[in-house]
Amino acid sequence: CQENGQSFSRSPDLVVHVQFHPKEKPYKCLECGRSFSQCSKLFFHQRVHPVERP
Repeated sequence: CQENGQSFSRSPDLVVHVQFHPKEKPYKCLECGRSFSQCSKLFFHQRVHPVERP
């Protein structure tokens, strides 16, 4: 899969897998630029970035 690097031994399995990758990713992380199809996935991702405190 060009989207996430996952490999499959059977071509039909790849076709099914690719259908799960959404085309639109309107939610973008302002820290690293990575985009997500769902707001909840962006929210979960943002936990990987440390919070800066004064």
